[in-house]
Amino acid sequence: MKVEVKEGDVTNFAAPLLVVNLFEGVKHPGGATGAVDQALGGAVSKALAAGEMKGKLGQTLLFYTYEKIPAARVLVVGLGESDKFGPEEARRAAAAALWAAEKLSIKDMATIVHGAGIGGIQPQSAAEATAIGSLLAAYRFDRYKSEEDRTKPRLENLTIIERDADKLAAFQSGVKRVEAIAWAQNFARDLVNEPSNVMTPAEFANRVEEVLSKAGAEVTVHDEVWIQKKGLNLMWGVAKGSATPPRLVVIRHKGAGDKATWIGMVGKGVMFDSGGISLKQPQGMGEMKGDMGGGAAVAGAMLAAAKLGIKRNVLGIIPAVMNSPGGRAQNPGDIVCGLDGPSVEIISTDAEGRLILADGLSYARELGATYLVDIATLTGASVVALGTRVAALFSTDEKLEKLFMDNVSQTGERLWPMPMFDEYNKQLESTAAGIKNTGGRHAGAITAAKFLEHFTDSKPWAHIDIAAKEMTDKPYSCYRKGATGFGVRTLLRFVEKWEV
Repeated sequence: MKVEVKEGDVTNFAAPLLVVNLFEGVKHPGGATGAVDQALGGAVSKALAAGEMKGKLGQTLLFYTYEKIPAARVLVVGLGESDKFGPEEARRAAAAALWAAEKLSIKDMATIVHGAGIGGIQPQSAAEATAIGSLLAAYRFDRYKSEEDRTKPRLENLTIIERDADKLAAFQSGVKRVEAIAWAQNFARDLVNEPSNVMTPAEFANRVEEVLSKAGAEVTVHDEVWIQKKGLNLMWGVAKGSATPPRLVVIRHKGAGDKATWIGMVGKGVMFDSGGISLKQPQGMGEMKGDMGGGAAVAGAMLAAAKLGIKRNVLGIIPAVMNSPGGRAQNPGDIVCGLDGPSVEIISTDAEGRLILADGLSYARELGATYLVDIATLTGASVVALGTRVAALFSTDEKLEKLFMDNVSQTGERLWPMPMFDEYNKQLESTAAGIKNTGGRHAGAITAAKFLEHFTDSKPWAHIDIAAKEMTDKPYSCYRKGATGFGVRTLLRFVEKWEV
């Protein structure tokens, strides 16, 4: 979908569909919506008085203009309560408008920017929210659908209309920026949506290398022979049960000088998680194709950083494996020594994500990363604690934690800080090895984080558990059913805002 910004008056702009907005509880619309209402003889005000439109977030109401203005139709979208309005609400309003346009088989749509007026959002941020909400909502994964389904009407052109010439440059800058970000997030969504018989570790590595290399990043892919020689034994222990060999993907974006510090981002890339010998229950196992959502988020964030030319040195590490119960699979009770850190007693082969992340964190440190962040669909315990819309944030550094929490208001990707008390290490004590790979059911998300902490060498580090956030089972926010790309914008904003 193409997005462009044009100077103009909404009451004089020709389009098949024009989108305006209003807040919940408004009885007499003002601004652009008020101008359209007046041109339509008070049609919007009458609908409000009749209770047909309340302005709730995402609510839409369509009006035919009958040539009273050049636009053939006007769609009013609700912004919700004004005191709760922010960039995420602007994104959701934009998404609701786009989906309404699709139902009308509209290919060209014009819209005002949501939130740049009385909404109180800075012009560039408001334009970014409106554009990316539309671009994320327009995404479809339908390559395996019938030709008829693949040719369903799509919005092809979105024009942002603004009559104030002083805002045009900010709007254009915002749109250009989020086009790169949306492309990167939708790339991550493609990776997650693919079935595991297609998205093998090798295919994942190939796609990441092809796309990110073209964007200017340096990508190195290591195979199973290198992985074993290097001593990434925790990763190899997970991978060796599958006939499909693993890959270690290393991405470098050198946006700063040779002497600048490196930020290391590690993403869990389990292309499919059967649980290994500790086999999962069959119910819901098909969703485990999304167990590489953290790896996809790192790939997407690195892609956006490269496209935007972010002035930071950023390292992305993605261990890509299949976790299968094959004849060579590791067993509960095995003891494995990874690249660095304590020896590990394997209690459950279904606690595999932390094993590959441990080697990923160790290798990121070896390559010179000074600050570490990992992201993973790691534990069901985090879903029990926080549900399917909020990710768990763990950190050993107050500054890191604060920055991630400050980012939530801008990204809409919700995080919640969790405790990291040393008392939780007691649950990981092993009688035969340095630590166990699981501390049991109690505080499962926390003990998983405490396990990873052993492989950070006390460097500033944050861990984001995005289990059940990588996909949605129904339309939500700006997303259709399927992959969300959760974490791409959170990681990107961290890289942009972190002061090293």
